[in-house]
Amino acid sequence: MKKLRYVFLGPIDPVLTQVIWHAAAIALSEGDIPPTLFIDWPASPLVSCGYFQEVSKEVDIEFCRKMGIPIVRRVIGGGAVYLDENQIFYQLVIPQDWSDVPADTVGRFEYFLRAPVQTYRELGVDAYFRPVNDIEVNGRKISGNGGGEIEKAFVFVGNIILDFNYDIMVKVLRVPSEKFRDKFAKSLKERVTSLRRELGYVPDRSRVVDLLVKNFEKYLNVKLERGELTRREEEIIRELREQYLSHEWLFIHEERHPNLATRKVKVAGDTYIVEGVYKSPGGLIRVTFEMEDEVIRDILISGDFWLEPRDAIADLENSLKGLRLDKNLLKSALVEVFESKKIRTSGTSPEDFVNAILTAYNAH
Repeated sequence: MKKLRYVFLGPIDPVLTQVIWHAAAIALSEGDIPPTLFIDWPASPLVSCGYFQEVSKEVDIEFCRKMGIPIVRRVIGGGAVYLDENQIFYQLVIPQDWSDVPADTVGRFEYFLRAPVQTYRELGVDAYFRPVNDIEVNGRKISGNGGGEIEKAFVFVGNIILDFNYDIMVKVLRVPSEKFRDKFAKSLKERVTSLRRELGYVPDRSRVVDLLVKNFEKYLNVKLERGELTRREEEIIRELREQYLSHEWLFIHEERHPNLATRKVKVAGDTYIVEGVYKSPGGLIRVTFEMEDEVIRDILISGDFWLEPRDAIADLENSLKGLRLDKNLLKSALVEVFESKKIRTSGTSPEDFVNAILTAYNAH
């Protein structure tokens, strides 16, 4: 039977909840630690943005500053979320070649989510896995999950939602207008639920943790052994915490394309900067590009999609520069990069990126 180190951290610095598993992935890749399961939650609120998102377009930065809510960019994809002490995080860090784990994205998430699903059921909630990476009850999401590769490690992270602050979640995200904010608030309450909402009360936190630990041990077929952070992990954590709070990391995509405006604008003659969003099966794609005589001169691709390897997003952008806005040309370039870089996504295809570009162009 395989062994899995179990590190219970409890309430910790909110930024560290996003740093811990990143640091552990590096330490595991270096051979410093064994495969590890962390259980923790933020001692105070934070906003966590997906790796491919443009923070300035997704989050109300001024509101978060006024409220003292830190904003961080995690190293895996997905959308911006509000996190607080009413959620318990499970964070699994394992080698990429760990046995018994399905190779496909959906199969992998279903495999890891067996333990949280069973935990919800033992708490009295009829939860089930919803592809690609959600747990639902009665059609409403009750757990958000993500995963990705970091060096030689694979990380799987998610949460048990004890309670949910809908009002704050609506306020931390940027919306086009107050009217839209009201619609978003209504939609959020229809799509997201919690243990309090389903049961009428919040279960004892220690019981939830005990069930999670028991079920991970059972469904991963491992022996959990209590452990502590190593000196190397603590060293990496200090380095990453500084990085996560830096302007350069938070605005990494905006910094890569400083000359692209945040909205459509005519620069001069036949030169335009165009922005648009497109909903693909794998998540929202946002494109901002400069075009001259219908040729792409520069382009920024962002959104809440999942893509591995994450650095390949720059290769996708570079492949489009200098191309005319022709569907076949754009798709051919992106397909070539998908194949050469062995890009993997969860429901987002080269054609979806093309559709995002052409939708923005046709709307200009």
